[in-house]
Amino acid sequence: MPAQAGIVELADGRRLRWRSEGRASAPAVLFLHGSSGSSRTAPSTKAARVVAYDRPGFGGSSPHPARTLTSDAADAVALLDVLGLERVAVLAVSFAAAIGHALAVAAPERVARLGIVSGAVWPAGEPPPREELEEFGRYLRGDPSGAVANVAADGPADDAAALAEPNTARRLRAGIMDALGPGLDGWLVEALLVRSPWPFAPEDVTVDVAMWHGRHDDAVPLAAVEAVAARLPQATVEVLPDAGHFGWLLRETAIVEALAKG
Repeated sequence: MPAQAGIVELADGRRLRWRSEGRASAPAVLFLHGSSGSSRTAPSTKAARVVAYDRPGFGGSSPHPARTLTSDAADAVALLDVLGLERVAVLAVSFAAAIGHALAVAAPERVARLGIVSGAVWPAGEPPPREELEEFGRYLRGDPSGAVANVAADGPADDAAALAEPNTARRLRAGIMDALGPGLDGWLVEALLVRSPWPFAPEDVTVDVAMWHGRHDDAVPLAAVEAVAARLPQATVEVLPDAGHFGWLLRETAIVEALAKG
């Protein structure tokens, strides 16, 4: 499948690194990577053109000195403008659910459908202490392979099966290296941002939202996801019975294709 990559120069002088794979004529899906990922963790399929980018401070993208969820939505819109994509399906992973919802609220006319896998929900309370997040970031940065292996060893059946696939494990390791290779700062800014109050409510997300969530997800409990889905104007939740936080990767092609078809 044809692959493309490039750098978008933003109005404020920052740079966003992006990549896409798939036919230009195929339906477009904008992929929002997880907080320990990058554009290199994006899936691929013959049925869609998957577009992904590194968020500020990740991989090849510049840091944002005053990053917010609103600025994240503006970055995504700027990328779509440069690529000439008027309306796309969006697939957000884990804490990128915050960015996906922000984009749907800020520019609903650009989002045909929002898909969320293993998605974080609106934060309750204050974020964890900065020192605690820094310690976890140092662990990921110091041993990406070990981090992926530990998830595989401790996770439920679908997670172990997904992470046993060599290409999937390689992509996740690459994402961790992109997220933390430039240093902890970009990763830490996002870790605090998405765990702090979001400037909109579930009721403000008016686009169609499709969620896929593992029954055994310890990072984001299914009950919290179902409670949020009940408040979203248009939402469905498909429960993955043998999955935790990463088991959706066994179904990523089917999920991308379902979003692309609408």
